[in-house]
Amino acid sequence: MARTSIRTKLAAVAATGMLALGTGVLAAAPAEAAAAAWCGVSGGKLYCGNDAPVDMYRNASYSAPWVDTLKTNPSVFNCWTKNEGTTWYGAYGDVTGRFGFVPASVVWTSSAFDSNPGAYGMNHC
Repeated sequence: MARTSIRTKLAAVAATGMLALGTGVLAAAPAEAAAAAWCGVSGGKLYCGNDAPVDMYRNASYSAPWVDTLKTNPSVFNCWTKNEGTTWYGAYGDVTGRFGFVPASVVWTSSAFDSNPGAYGMNHC
C-alpha cells in the first residue's frame, strides 16, 4: 500500500473544510515555514507544522528519557495530554520510530488550541 505524504493529507483536510482556520488553531509561524503552518484535526489526529528537529520524550515530561527525534515538518500528532502545566503532543519519531511526546511550544498551534485540543476533536492520550 502506498504511503500518503503529510502534505497530501493536509491538502485533503483543507479540501474537506476541516482545517480549523478562524477557530484559533493557527499560530504565528516563521515566514519560511508558513506553508507548513496549516493545522487541522482529522480522524482525531492533528496535522500541523512544527519546529524540527526536536527531541521527543518517553512521557509528557522534560525529565523523561529521550526516545526519538521529530525531524519532519509538518507532522502528524496522534494525541495530546497535559503535564507540568504544559500541553504535550504524542507522535511517532523519525529516527527509531518510537512513540514519544513533544511540548506544545514546538507545535505551531495557538494557545487557544493548546488549552483544550479535545474541544477541536483531537484524541486524548
